[in-house]
Amino acid sequence: MFITLTLPGYGRIRPGTGVPVDPERYDYRRAAMDALHFSKLLDRWFQNLRRCAGFKVQYFGAIEAQRRLAPHFHVATRGAIPRQVIKAVTKATYVSIWWPSLDRPKYVQDTPAWDGMDYVDPQTGIPLQTWDDALTELDKNADAKPAHVVRFGSQTDAKGLIAGVPETDRAVRYLTKYLTKALAETFATDGRVELAYDMHIDRLYAEVRFLPCSPDCPNWLRIGIQPRTVGPGMEPGWCRSKAHSREHLGLGGRRVLVSRGWSGKTLAGHRADRSEVVRQALTSAGIEVAAVDRMAAQVVDEDGNARFEWAAVIPGAGTKAAMLVATILERRRWRAQYELAKAMANAHDPPVDKQFGSLQRAGR
Repeated sequence: MFITLTLPGYGRIRPGTGVPVDPERYDYRRAAMDALHFSKLLDRWFQNLRRCAGFKVQYFGAIEAQRRLAPHFHVATRGAIPRQVIKAVTKATYVSIWWPSLDRPKYVQDTPAWDGMDYVDPQTGIPLQTWDDALTELDKNADAKPAHVVRFGSQTDAKGLIAGVPETDRAVRYLTKYLTKALAETFATDGRVELAYDMHIDRLYAEVRFLPCSPDCPNWLRIGIQPRTVGPGMEPGWCRSKAHSREHLGLGGRRVLVSRGWSGKTLAGHRADRSEVVRQALTSAGIEVAAVDRMAAQVVDEDGNARFEWAAVIPGAGTKAAMLVATILERRRWRAQYELAKAMANAHDPPVDKQFGSLQRAGR
């Protein structure tokens, strides 16, 4: 089956533009919260689908952004499932986020300060409420409601896939193209962004940036609650999760979701396949990387003996930092070489490697 799941609407959208008809009435807060918890909704949907289908449904899917910036999900599932079941499961699936209320930020201008043990009120010096105390208070409140409830929209598309037909091939290509694309690329534009659309992105980003993404998010300080895990340097609006970036707009996880039983391969097998694809791309472009196989278990010396013997190493002063920097630079160099190889395979004239200044061909 090939299934497409979407989120609900948050206001009327101008056809073909993705821009709200009335930005002031568009529910940006709900849109941001739905995006931040979209992965939880997908997990619950798969759980419900497997229970209703009666077998452990295997899947391969990809998250994409609609023009209106809301995420939606395309997924191929193994096994025929009645459309009525899929639509019923989608309609019944929801996730309740039982968090303290997010409606009234307490610290918008002044930021709580770290005193070495807790975050305290910048004026009184009194420690903020801890995460555990906030949840205990929520449990004792008989009238408490979820901070947010996320559901799918009413539009659900499901169709059967039969091997060997053009429509199935198109669906498979549509999914697999996301294997080489980053999540942020789905929000990318062609450089001719209208001012209204750019403002639409800014409005959603303003919500995504300061809403909490998890119990450990620094944005809880803005609400007046200490995150579950605290430490120095936490500041609202500067969470490390990429979900808060303008490029991701709430979607901080993986953009390709694959069940473990989809291909029958282990994670190590997938990594080996990926390494082989990269190796072939470099070879076809004439790029030789001597370090590609330097750590491989199958590498042997001229006599057929293992070239490497693993042992514990006690580094001296400065060794760890040097090794870390060298590893980062090496990974950047490999990424640049792979991108160069792909560009050379798709272009008649080989491009110049902008990062390293010259073509990294064999012998150069």
